[in-house]
Amino acid sequence: MQATDGQVPGALDSGHWYAILSSRELGPRPLARRRFGEELVFWRAPDGRPAGLVDRCPHRGAALSLGAVRGDCIACPYHGFEFDPDGRCRRVPAEGPDWAIPPQFRAQPLSLAESQGFVWLWRGPPVEAQRLPRPPRQPGVDGLAWDECVQHWPAHYTRCIEGVLDHSHLPFVHRKTLGRAIRDPVTRVEVERRPGGFRAKLMQAGRVRHHVDFTAPNIWTQMLTPGYGMSATFAPVDDAQTTVYCRLHRRVDLPLLRPLMRLWCRFSNWLVFHEDQAVLASQRPLSADDASGERLLPSDAAVIEFRRLRAAQHKSLHSGSRRPQSRTSVCPD
Repeated sequence: MQATDGQVPGALDSGHWYAILSSRELGPRPLARRRFGEELVFWRAPDGRPAGLVDRCPHRGAALSLGAVRGDCIACPYHGFEFDPDGRCRRVPAEGPDWAIPPQFRAQPLSLAESQGFVWLWRGPPVEAQRLPRPPRQPGVDGLAWDECVQHWPAHYTRCIEGVLDHSHLPFVHRKTLGRAIRDPVTRVEVERRPGGFRAKLMQAGRVRHHVDFTAPNIWTQMLTPGYGMSATFAPVDDAQTTVYCRLHRRVDLPLLRPLMRLWCRFSNWLVFHEDQAVLASQRPLSADDASGERLLPSDAAVIEFRRLRAAQHKSLHSGSRRPQSRTSVCPD
């Protein structure tokens, strides 16, 4: 796992690693992405590390993502200024090679790590890289092959997460697909708290019918067998948009079947998840963090636990303070 210190300011979203990109998206060319309402640029450095900056040159405000990667730096398309992954300006062509670049002339760096096929962004106060916690581990997927499709949902990521945690909506929103076989809408959900998240268990006649795992802050996983399952990772774009990385996990990776598996993954996720989107987009307020006036029920146990967990993490984060630092480190995955 690689971590590079920096920050993007946040409120309730601060103090956590967020999975925001698939590792397969990141290459040697600049990749522009909007996350948490801010334009960011990412690239993969020659040593394989993920690198990222706020997508804005401090000189004249041009988008760095329109430039090119040169070595481990990204060059601004406007005047050729080059910035390294820590945001330091390494070259100013117009001033010549002997010009002393002021140390405060910097782009804003991002704290990034890479683990389990995701690039993670640290949201919160700047922390010395050696002191950053590790990104959370998604349960049950280590060692499994995976295929992926990417969707864009017109809703805040907290509403999207609550949507996949909510079982009682299946016979209504998904009455022609997942909910078609449900004859009794009565829902009994038990929540088991786990480090970094929780497990929501759907109960039937005193037994667990199936379960899903939530890994804070933004990953939902359902393992149907020890070697087969699916997951959805909700990358916040802005207050009204979320990028969803839907993955199909399996024990055996058969290269000849990859195109077929990708097609199946895309179709099955589209068939089910697209049914949620209109309802999620209609919810007000946009963020579940602002939905204190809602009247939740026992069948909303997983949603209640999600909100409790976010509130507890928010309280823990703001009970102390951290001094800003600027370091780079490499940690084992």
